Amino acid sequence: MRQESPPTQTIKQLLDRAPRGTVHRGRIPLGSRASGADIALSYIVVIGREPGPTLWINGQVHGTEVCAIVAGIEFCRQLDPGQMAGNIVFTASGNPLALESRTWATQQDFGQNLDTSFPGRPDGFITERMAHRLFGEIVAVRPDLLLSMHAQGTDFSSKIYGVYKLPPNSPVEPSDLYRFLRIFEPFAICHMRVGPEAGEHPGHHAGALDYQAMAQGIPAFMVEFGVAQRSTPEEVRFGVRCYFGICAELGILAAEHKTTGSSHSRLVTSRGHLNVDVGGLWQSDLTPGALVKAGDPIGTITDFTGVVIDTVSMPMDVLLIAVRQDPVVHSGDSVAYLAKQWSSLDLP
Repeated sequence: MRQESPPTQTIKQLLDRAPRGTVHRGRIPLGSRASGADIALSYIVVIGREPGPTLWINGQVHGTEVCAIVAGIEFCRQLDPGQMAGNIVFTASGNPLALESRTWATQQDFGQNLDTSFPGRPDGFITERMAHRLFGEIVAVRPDLLLSMHAQGTDFSSKIYGVYKLPPNSPVEPSDLYRFLRIFEPFAICHMRVGPEAGEHPGHHAGALDYQAMAQGIPAFMVEFGVAQRSTPEEVRFGVRCYFGICAELGILAAEHKTTGSSHSRLVTSRGHLNVDVGGLWQSDLTPGALVKAGDPIGTITDFTGVVIDTVSMPMDVLLIAVRQDPVVHSGDSVAYLAKQWSSLDLP
């Protein structure tokens, strides 16, 4: 096997050595395709005229999550480094292979999920190599805040919501994150449990980018922003405004860019998928954010002769986080993502 020297931490070097008040764009090589085309991590680094905090925005870990990328590029285009005290790092996609193939996960290595692969391995599958390089760059910089941007799956609709995870002995407190989360006006903020008993999602979620960053003492959270494989002008404008608001909250930009955001949300402490037992055509009149009482119908499944074969409900009150829009379902498919336990949350 060809031995590689340890990679240079490209973005850390830029922040340490480049002149203040400058903008830098480039790509960090991650490997190559069979054709010889590069697999690379694209970045924009904006170095303010004055020193100050560093914000890192990662636009995507799953290949179909595109809205935050478009908003991030437009945000960086509007920045004036001469008016900044601090730095902004924008990495458009942690998984350029999935982005190019228009798939949620990496197809080249058995559909591995990048957001369960951190901190990665330098000599592993390509997903692990991408995770290792991105995470190594982030840890070398140790930003004051890391935003891991996501989007709801193409089959579902949802409102914007935030997610954070708390590793054992992390020095970061939830209250450290709430003042930034409120800027996105989330209808809910989910404290995601990561242990094997959590049952929220299949997979190794201690391998998530934000979890591993928090374990390193780097404040980080996820934002589910928009719907996968689409980007609307309204969403992009809102994303740009939120990024400016985050920078103002950190002190990178002047207070005139501050946004009030939301003063109130819901803290979700238990959530999960609603999986159906029979296949057919799913239909629901409910929308994300709806509160559904125990036993009330969430939706129905109809067979292809027009007979309703199941009315889907839950035995407890639930808060709908996302609702399936694709009507074609099989046994075991998720038709809703819902909160089972939540409380009122005032945001600073």
